[in-house]
Amino acid sequence: TILFWYIPLVPLYLYSLVFDRSRRRACDWIVQIWARCTLSLLFSDIRVEGLENLPPRDEAVMYVPNHCSFLDIFALSGYLPRRFKYISKIEILRIPFIGWAMQFAKHIAIKRMDRASQVQTVRDAVDCLKAGSSLVTFPEGTRSKDGRLMEFKKGPFSMAAKAQVRVVPISIIGTHLFQPPGSAFPMARPRGVKLVVHPPLDAPGKKKEQETLEQARAAVLSALPKSMQPLKDESA
Repeated sequence: TILFWYIPLVPLYLYSLVFDRSRRRACDWIVQIWARCTLSLLFSDIRVEGLENLPPRDEAVMYVPNHCSFLDIFALSGYLPRRFKYISKIEILRIPFIGWAMQFAKHIAIKRMDRASQVQTVRDAVDCLKAGSSLVTFPEGTRSKDGRLMEFKKGPFSMAAKAQVRVVPISIIGTHLFQPPGSAFPMARPRGVKLVVHPPLDAPGKKKEQETLEQARAAVLSALPKSMQPLKDESA
């Protein structure tokens, strides 16, 4: 099934290298259909709320969802009606076929323990946003092991400030129940999964990244069920 998607992906990748090198929208289109079909084959039940809060299609923004499952990427890519790139750890982009497809679409890699890589990732992210592509960055920095929201890191908000783009918080609900961290495949048919898009936040002003971070985390937290809320929310 994975190999099938390379039939259109490879020529569209070559087309993008010539006519759309910076954004590679044709590759984004294939990734969206691929993700949607994969979840459809699993008979997934996924709903999206707050579509009216999505920015215009031609506006580059920073999406900041919570992260508790590998299914988050498929749910966002398949069901959020916007095109975007991910900032992902380098190990994901090295996964055969799936990671290669992300590289074709020009998603951004980061080596989390490498300071030089982190600096380059910030530059790449800002360039990507300024070139007109939106980004998805998981501000917790890693998947939550129990589904509960963790503290947000400042990096995504600093990128948004440098590029002067708006920040869109998204709550992802229920994916961890079907494919928790450490599970290579879904353990059951994903059902009752929900994406909640919150109203965009203004681009962070100078030295205002922390303020935007707190607003984004509060928005994400507001839609999470009690079972996904921190046992002790230090930001409350």
